[in-house]
Amino acid sequence: MYFRGGKDGWWNTGHLGGPLALILIPAIAAVVLGLLGICTGFFTIHAAAAGSLNRKLSRGHGRTNGLYVLLYYTRGWLGITASGFAYRLGGWSAVVCSGLFILIIPLIVGMGERKTGNRQAIASS
Repeated sequence: MYFRGGKDGWWNTGHLGGPLALILIPAIAAVVLGLLGICTGFFTIHAAAAGSLNRKLSRGHGRTNGLYVLLYYTRGWLGITASGFAYRLGGWSAVVCSGLFILIIPLIVGMGERKTGNRQAIASS
């Protein structure tokens, strides 16, 4: 879904960016909707990334999935720690800005996957 190329990558990244901006609104309903949107977008990207990884492999699925899960939780810990430092330095808006900045990573990866997929489609035709 996300890493296959097409328009889904843009939608998933936007699906996280929009709710991140929404939680800046000082109203409980906006924060709840923003958090629901963040969770939905996050798990959509995670599920699509795991599926994309498995499609690219011909063997070693178990080890690769184990490494993926290890890195998943390690990056989560690093992200939570970095968010704490961002909050200490700049408050809630700094946490949201750092989240928006981190969204650049899946956006770039998705664009790279799209280019690779387009090249493979051209080569096979």
